[in-house]
Amino acid sequence: MLKSNWKIPNKSVTFDAFATEYDFATTLQSKHDFFTKNLSSSKGAVLDIGCGSGILALELAKYYDNVVAVDLSEKLLDIARQKRSAPNIEYIQMDVSSLEFDRQFDLIVSATTFHHLKHLPTTFKSIKKLLNRHGKVVFLDKVSEVETPATIGNILGAIGDYIPDCSKYGFRNASRLLKFRLSPSWLKHLANDRYLSEGRFKKIYNRYFPGCYFVKMGGFMGVIWEHL
Repeated sequence: MLKSNWKIPNKSVTFDAFATEYDFATTLQSKHDFFTKNLSSSKGAVLDIGCGSGILALELAKYYDNVVAVDLSEKLLDIARQKRSAPNIEYIQMDVSSLEFDRQFDLIVSATTFHHLKHLPTTFKSIKKLLNRHGKVVFLDKVSEVETPATIGNILGAIGDYIPDCSKYGFRNASRLLKFRLSPSWLKHLANDRYLSEGRFKKIYNRYFPGCYFVKMGGFMGVIWEHL
């Protein structure tokens, strides 16, 4: 029986405002290779932190006996339960800043979640307590030399991606993706993001996961660490 801390902050959850379109965008662009190539040796239980609409959780359910997937947005979790349910997946609404379970996991993953958190050390300490011996953490997050890129940069970037997206996803999907990227709710969300520079990222993650190694993928940084 899982024990969770079910303490949800009394504030609006920004992802709820665009959950359907966010699910569309992440489904269209999702790639699992980084995670599936770095699975733990034991395949008992995995924890997906900031699972969103369950895209990665459903993929991991092919490899692990049990998947626990947590997110703060109830609307994203509703989509996950409707579109990506499986007998071995449990979706839980939880503030990932204060994780608490009465069990440990063989693998703990997170994709583009930690830059939303205000105090990474607290979360990292909790994660280490939740990891089995010889368990593994595999994280992916965005890095930027500018802590919060200007909104105009996000707008121009979205417009610049439109033609390449038409080739990759087709005109209709690319147009819907562009509309989402230019929506006031998404741009407002991006204006509140806080990214670490590559140097600060490596320094902080190395401090709490000594000996971890990094994989640079464009504007993203992957982190892999095994609890020996």
